[in-house]
Amino acid sequence: MLRKSLHPILILIVAAALLSSCAAPAAPQVNTVKETVMVTELVQVEKLITATPLPPTPQPGKKIITWWSHWANEPARRQVIETVIKDYETAHPDVDIIISWWDSAPLTDAVRAVMTAGQGAPDIATDVDLINMVNAGWVLDLEDSMPWENFQDGLKAGWQIQGVEGTYNFSPGIQTLMLFYNPTIFDKLGIEVPENYTFTQDEFVDVVKTCSSAGYAGVADAVGNRNYPALFPIWASMVNLVGREEQNKYDIGLQSWDTPEARQVLEWTTQLRDAGMWPSTFSTMTIDEFHVYFHTQQKACMLYVPSWYPGRAFKTEAEGGQSPDFHFKMLRYPLMNGAKFPNQLWTAGDSGYMVLSTTKYPDVAKDILAFMVQPKYGALWTALTNIPSSIKYDPVKDWPTDVEGQEIWQWYWEEIEKVYGGMERTMAAGIPCGDFVDARTGAINQGLPQGLLTIDESIEMMDAKLCE
Repeated sequence: MLRKSLHPILILIVAAALLSSCAAPAAPQVNTVKETVMVTELVQVEKLITATPLPPTPQPGKKIITWWSHWANEPARRQVIETVIKDYETAHPDVDIIISWWDSAPLTDAVRAVMTAGQGAPDIATDVDLINMVNAGWVLDLEDSMPWENFQDGLKAGWQIQGVEGTYNFSPGIQTLMLFYNPTIFDKLGIEVPENYTFTQDEFVDVVKTCSSAGYAGVADAVGNRNYPALFPIWASMVNLVGREEQNKYDIGLQSWDTPEARQVLEWTTQLRDAGMWPSTFSTMTIDEFHVYFHTQQKACMLYVPSWYPGRAFKTEAEGGQSPDFHFKMLRYPLMNGAKFPNQLWTAGDSGYMVLSTTKYPDVAKDILAFMVQPKYGALWTALTNIPSSIKYDPVKDWPTDVEGQEIWQWYWEEIEKVYGGMERTMAAGIPCGDFVDARTGAINQGLPQGLLTIDESIEMMDAKLCE
């Protein structure tokens, strides 16, 4: 439930950060169990395991909308979505929305399976496997149904697919790639942070070597269930060299990787790898585990992570969240030799939602997503998740008055403003085309970081699958 009061200073901090950047519903009929799993050998958390939902029970006179969403392990995001559902059902008593919560990988498999089978699909789903889904004709165009004027400027372009007309998804949140460090470990190892929060390209390699020599991973990032965490330092350094818009062309398969800038970055990442950049569990540790590795186990000096970090880490310690007393600090991206864009931040839309073509109520499903794009929900999103919202809102007028407890994270917003305030948050357009994502994953999310491929082999693999 939503609660009362928010520290007024937090309102001002959230406002500054955003200006610089740009009762639960009816219970779903699902098979849901709680399973205690070992996140690592030292930490236990409860993990929600959600099985394939059973068909909803029809109610006379009701339009049943089923909604499959990931964020099973992110209670703050779930609270926002469940608030939207409750409010929509109140405003539309003829609609009953049944939501189930998933982890991303099983959700992706389930959506593919039901769409291939031609039955059992939800009406709304997280935008998993979006390009293939759109190319198969399984996703409805949202172009004419969304209030695009309610979004932060420039975001719509970031949701459009290269070479495909229309807009098929949207994200309630914004990702800004950041770099955290553990100040206790840095102090212990005698690592001094420059006054401008920026190590040079070579200094950063030395930092990783110092961490590794003392038994720490350079960064906590791992790729056990995601196809992008090893790309974070590549994204940041490419932005540094060529700017966000040009970096995006590499990332979505519109630009050959056989360039001096790309080779410089890939050579640097191999130096980092050899210096001890990655955890020993790099290939198996999941996205829900590597933040614990950073904040609770404190086995890594640093963490590259977009601004969705609070959605996973700013929850109770019993749920696998970090201690409120652990105050990490932030760095700017390492300054690459010859950097032309040292003041730019990598920014993109967060995970979002799509409407599947098999829905019996396309207008209702689209209207639910449009309903979410109200200023009050943008403010609620940021108040609860500590993640910037893609939705425009007045940080005073629209801020929820019944959210409490966020004061404990005030230091986080202050650190963002101190380190990244005044930097350019640039959104680039387009989503990668088909086979290039798989090639990119194999080459530089897995192969190169693990020493399984050379730089030349990685470039050849990606360039063979560039978009037409």
